[in-house]
Amino acid sequence: LAHAAGDAFVVNCAPLTTQRSDPIVSPGVASGHVHTVVGGNAFSRNMSSPEAPLQSNATTCDKKLDHSIYWIPQLYHQGEDGKFQLVHFNGAAIYYLNRACNYTEDLYCDKSKFAAAFPPGMRMIAGDTTRRTQNDSDITNRAVSYMCMNDDESHEVHGFPETSCKTLRAQVFFPSCWDGVNIDSANHKDHVSYPTGHYTGDFGGGVCPTTHPIGLISLFFEFFFDTSAYGPNDPNAASRLVWANGDATGFGLHGDFMMGWTDVNALAHAHETCNGPGDLCPINVLGSSPSEPPQPGPAPLLVPAVYEENVGLDGSKLDKLPGNNPVT
Repeated sequence: LAHAAGDAFVVNCAPLTTQRSDPIVSPGVASGHVHTVVGGNAFSRNMSSPEAPLQSNATTCDKKLDHSIYWIPQLYHQGEDGKFQLVHFNGAAIYYLNRACNYTEDLYCDKSKFAAAFPPGMRMIAGDTTRRTQNDSDITNRAVSYMCMNDDESHEVHGFPETSCKTLRAQVFFPSCWDGVNIDSANHKDHVSYPTGHYTGDFGGGVCPTTHPIGLISLFFEFFFDTSAYGPNDPNAASRLVWANGDATGFGLHGDFMMGWTDVNALAHAHETCNGPGDLCPINVLGSSPSEPPQPGPAPLLVPAVYEENVGLDGSKLDKLPGNNPVT
């Protein structure tokens, strides 16, 4: 399990649920595609209240003060017969990084200071479900990537790798600059921004722009899928990886975050008090029983999942992607 490394601590999470739900984009109704979810067990289609994640009484993650909910599309494999099979999801690591700085006129990023915690009720999306091409000059494109992991080597790519991967790690880096007012926006993106300043000037850190002057903790998703059963991936071949939204390129990967930390002050001070794993990083054990070291694990949903159709959790092959999404 990952713990702390310098300016980071990690929330390690077991799977919570896989279902056609997205309470941010499609509140109250079936989502356009299947998502795989980790975190607080209050996840459901109806989470309109900013306090909704705090209704969780358990989490699949190892930081027990964290009832936040994190999700991305579910991964499928399309075989030569044209049918789809769900790819097993192993779990996720959610990195909380101290990388963004408040806007200053001289655009200097003082790394001795700490980025702000997410405000209560914060929710946001990173990535674009409709994207099918890569533009390296676009910061939002660079923030989405993959790690193809094998026993002898691993390599990072944008879009699905074309080589065999024992494990495919889907990666999404979220915007870490906030307008200081809104905890959400109509498209769930406009209230936040990526940094722009001279420190790095990229998605991974730097000075925030004047439009979004408040530097927040940087959020980085790593979702792990077992792709060991599949050979080299060719998006144009009959046998290929496909996201639940029908994306065979990998560029349409996106992530959703719903803030649910039960102690915002503890989150705010996490980087200041974290000097290493275990007891050296208090955020690792806060909220846990002294007799039970915190571990990721299952948590029963408070609201049972609704399934309009078979999403492939039983291992069966599907004639079409749930939601009837065409492969593009």
